[in-house]
Amino acid sequence: MTPRIPSHDAGLAPTFRAFVDALQAVDPRLVERFFVPGEQTLLGRAGGMVVGFGSVVEAVRADPLPAIEGLVQTHQREIGPEGTLITLTHRAPGGGRGVMTLLWEDTPEGWRIASAQVDTPTLAIDPRIWREAGTPLLEPQGSGRLDGLGVALADVIRVAGHRTGLGNSAVLEVSAPAATSASVVTTTLRAGASLVGLAQLEELALGGTGAGQAGMPVNARAVDRIPGGAMSGATTAVAHGQADIALGTDSGGSLLVPASYQGLFGLRSTHGSVPTDGVTTVAPSLDTIAWATRDLDTLGVVTEALLPEAGRREPDEVLLCPDLLRVADPDVVRAIDAITGRWDNGVLPLRMVDLPRSTVAGWGDTFRDVRDLEAAAQYGDWALVHPDDLGQEPEAVLRSGRALAADGADRVRRAQAAARASVAEAIGNGVLVVPTTATVAPTRDLGGAAGRRGRQRTTLLSAIAPLGSLPALTIPLATRRRLPAGLSLVGPMGSDHALVALTRRLLAGARSAFA
Repeated sequence: MTPRIPSHDAGLAPTFRAFVDALQAVDPRLVERFFVPGEQTLLGRAGGMVVGFGSVVEAVRADPLPAIEGLVQTHQREIGPEGTLITLTHRAPGGGRGVMTLLWEDTPEGWRIASAQVDTPTLAIDPRIWREAGTPLLEPQGSGRLDGLGVALADVIRVAGHRTGLGNSAVLEVSAPAATSASVVTTTLRAGASLVGLAQLEELALGGTGAGQAGMPVNARAVDRIPGGAMSGATTAVAHGQADIALGTDSGGSLLVPASYQGLFGLRSTHGSVPTDGVTTVAPSLDTIAWATRDLDTLGVVTEALLPEAGRREPDEVLLCPDLLRVADPDVVRAIDAITGRWDNGVLPLRMVDLPRSTVAGWGDTFRDVRDLEAAAQYGDWALVHPDDLGQEPEAVLRSGRALAADGADRVRRAQAAARASVAEAIGNGVLVVPTTATVAPTRDLGGAAGRRGRQRTTLLSAIAPLGSLPALTIPLATRRRLPAGLSLVGPMGSDHALVALTRRLLAGARSAFA
């Protein structure tokens, strides 16, 4: 049966037909042609909303609305003399059906869309998120705390019988299937989890945007913005509901930054507390196992499963440094102030501390030098043989590391030892409150020079925990514009479980301020 074309008004039917034609043709100016140019224009898709005509234009330019193959069904409901709600079902070119709900408004310029909700078929394997996936890829090997949970595994962790690609097709081509799985994979499966698949990452886990060789995944919480971070494939899978747990590594925000950008909880474990055998680490002295989830309860059970004995040190105070907060943008600081301004000293005593910006900047420089030096030791020989198989950002990191190795390695190691001692002295047995990132996620065009400066400031914040070998937990917040941001609790070595417990108490007392 041919779907009925809306007939609320003589002008709506041809406009609707033109809109359908534009969807089929993937018209790049579809929003400009058919949406109301107003501040309240709304687009909902992939679990997130974009508000305002300009923002909708940018979001659709970065990630176009899906093409349709043809209409299957339409349903309309008139809402007064100047509005019609149309829900349509369509065939997708790749198979399956999608649904759109459109609120059409009769404006002086003709019928235009004031609000749209787009629900399209999900690909079995979105290549921007998954390198390999199944239903599941591996079944549980036991039963325990993780029963019923699915894991998105970053492609730096080996799985028996599967190849590891490190986000690079040239590496994947020459790698052999792993003979055994990494210990963390075995532990996870024995605790009852299933492995949904191997998630994409930025090349060699070096980078901060989320743009791998297969493309940039869509940020489920802010579709016009980057997912961010080397482990954004795994975190995006969780944010989209395709997995429950993102499991990867974190050297300096590799997992915590994309968790923050996408409204997730994330925990970077104390360095060395979870075995890294079978894991390719970018910088062994900085990298540690990390995980992210949509809710705190799941984060807690993963922590219990992977750290059943370790990580139970109890901090005795919370530390707040105004200068450190001011590294972040004002909207991020306001979101954090909403929590710290209502701090209950019955949770843990709160103490203001002074940490000069110059000290933090020095930590950031040291972090970058250590990462570059160790990454070059890991990948340098391979990169020299494959000069055309690397993107700009990892190539720059390895080039810097080779230069440091030739003339400066001793200086870097001395600076690392000094920074480690300085971080330990600053935190003591306390929990340091820091913004997870200096900004909300940059737009997908990366924001030019301002975006680069924002990512540099984020490095200052995300370098603290790895330099001190410390655990850090990121908590999702929302800015006044409802964009995801994050607050991190950086604790002393071995305080992993205490950070989860502290977060639970904070959530109970200040729930409305969280995302």
